Amino acid sequence: MPPRTPKALAAWSELNDRQQGTLAVIYDLDQGAESARRRSAAQGYYDARPASEWRQIAFAHDPSERRLLGVTEMQSRLAARGWDNQGNGSTVAALATRKLITRSQYGTPYGVMLTVALTRAGRAAARAGLSLHPDGARTAALGYRSWQVLALLWAADQQGLPWTHSTTIERVLIDKHVPPLAEAIGNYRGYRITDRGRDFYRTQYAAHTAAHPDVHAPHPLGPDAEPWPKKADELLKEHRRVYRALTTAWREADAARRAAEEEAASPARPVPAPLPAALIEQFAARHRLLQDTARQRADLAAGHAEELAAHAERAARAYAAATLAALRAATSQSNPLVGIEPPPATTDGWDEPHLAPPEATGIHAIDAEVKRLYAVAIGKPLPRRGPAPKRRRHWASLDATAAAPPGQDHAALAGFLFEHLADGALLRRLHPPTPPAPTRAPAREEAAP
Repeated sequence: MPPRTPKALAAWSELNDRQQGTLAVIYDLDQGAESARRRSAAQGYYDARPASEWRQIAFAHDPSERRLLGVTEMQSRLAARGWDNQGNGSTVAALATRKLITRSQYGTPYGVMLTVALTRAGRAAARAGLSLHPDGARTAALGYRSWQVLALLWAADQQGLPWTHSTTIERVLIDKHVPPLAEAIGNYRGYRITDRGRDFYRTQYAAHTAAHPDVHAPHPLGPDAEPWPKKADELLKEHRRVYRALTTAWREADAARRAAEEEAASPARPVPAPLPAALIEQFAARHRLLQDTARQRADLAAGHAEELAAHAERAARAYAAATLAALRAATSQSNPLVGIEPPPATTDGWDEPHLAPPEATGIHAIDAEVKRLYAVAIGKPLPRRGPAPKRRRHWASLDATAAAPPGQDHAALAGFLFEHLADGALLRRLHPPTPPAPTRAPAREEAAP
């Protein structure tokens, strides 16, 4: 994969939100077709068609007869993002004008199917805007899944345990390596790493950690050699747990408030007729009492919800401050435990932490989203570029009347950051470990004369 270039990133940045979303969908489908073709070739099924054919992506049928023909995969993915409407055609035309895609079509029994395909410039622009590898994906002897399985075998070996059946072990770690990196244990007891596998893991750890930073691979020198302390993740998870517990309690209190208010506003049941006036008054008295108690419960639940909302807001802000501190530690390659504060035991007299601007990672896919989420969290959202997405009813929330949880803007920022920070993935992506220095065999002692 070629490295990201400023020209490709500039082409991506010039697109508005809708154009970026559409190009991202096309890129995902393009890469999916490429991966499927590689898997088929690995199984012995070779596709002799040229790339100009198998990279074509079905966009929309003309005429549009969705009730008869359904929707294409591209339309379905655009709908999930809120972009599937009459503006699709003009968006595709704009991408074609910029020479990021080409357009074509083929005949069907009911008309023609319009297709799109990425150009070299379009693929580079999408990769520049979406890739998590700032300098292109690093190469390694093992692929993502194979390295992940070898790391699991290493971890199991450290505990003296076997690993269960895996086709990756059979097809890659055993069949494609001589000597094999793993071996089967007799009597169908599973698999274990071999001496060759242990040596491979130690010497290739740096290269594979750089190539696959999202894989949790224990450091061959033990937990003390891990560059990202486990305690950092525990602190961030505790922030997340506290915030989620508060929002869960807030939802329950708010639901109780709404139910009580609805009960207080409910009309009295019809009175069976004919009844004397005194008995009719009894019905009315019971209903008034029901309404009064419902109002009291609504007021009580509203007070609880208001207090819980304040606690949740503070917890979300503390969560965001902790992840921003962890981001600074990951980018500067410093100890995250110095900056991450644990969740406050109480928010009474709580000093609201300052949300410093996020550190840039140099990875556009991360920096652009963090910049947007941070701007929303501090109450200064960035201006939207292009029309806002509009989801169809099928994709809309079932409960449109439910209020947004308190602190959701801070929690969204924190959640996105933690997704990339967890287990030191961002640290490894930004600062790949250096290969271990070659060890020399100890010199033999000469025999005494």
